[in-house]
Amino acid sequence: MTTTDDLLDRLSAHGAATAGKPRLVFGGWLLGAALLCAAGVSLLLTEAFYSVELYGLGPMVAKWGFSLSLILFCVLALRMLGKPGRNSGVLLALLALPFVPVAALLALELSTAGPMMDGPTWPRCLLAMAIMSPIGFAGAVLAVRSMAPTRLHSAGLVAGLFGGALAMTAYAPFCPELGMTFMTLYYCLPIVLMAGIGWMFGPRLLRW
Repeated sequence: MTTTDDLLDRLSAHGAATAGKPRLVFGGWLLGAALLCAAGVSLLLTEAFYSVELYGLGPMVAKWGFSLSLILFCVLALRMLGKPGRNSGVLLALLALPFVPVAALLALELSTAGPMMDGPTWPRCLLAMAIMSPIGFAGAVLAVRSMAPTRLHSAGLVAGLFGGALAMTAYAPFCPELGMTFMTLYYCLPIVLMAGIGWMFGPRLLRW
């Protein structure tokens, strides 16, 4: 008879997918969500990277530097959380790393120029985050479900962070706004909110 340890070892190595290759299934769901978000904003919005023409690369580097690094850490953490018995504590701690320079730049802005948050496109920014974050979240949930997650709250939280970061990555080229206060209020806070939703609903959505 198969022991529990043997079962966990097999799930750790191969995931819980019953068909296909787990890595391809995992990556396929994440890539599909990314392509869906990118296609959506490309079809509905115009003047991509207009902020680069106006202000140079700095604002775009700050936005994408944050969101892409968060996506990378989320993908690594989701892969680890999908394998029972693996120690994912270090990767989960690394998820806070992209927020560190944001906090530092926000403190610098507040202490020198004051809060920069009055950009006129903020409703469009929030709408884009509200529409695309659940798409990225759903892709991450389906990706993790193709494996064998056991820490469901944590996996849900990371899936939420991934969804928010993916939405920010897709919309950022069309955002002409400046300021770390704007970025914190209209990007970072929605991402954290999506992570909280993932934490709450992770056990329900990821149970297998």
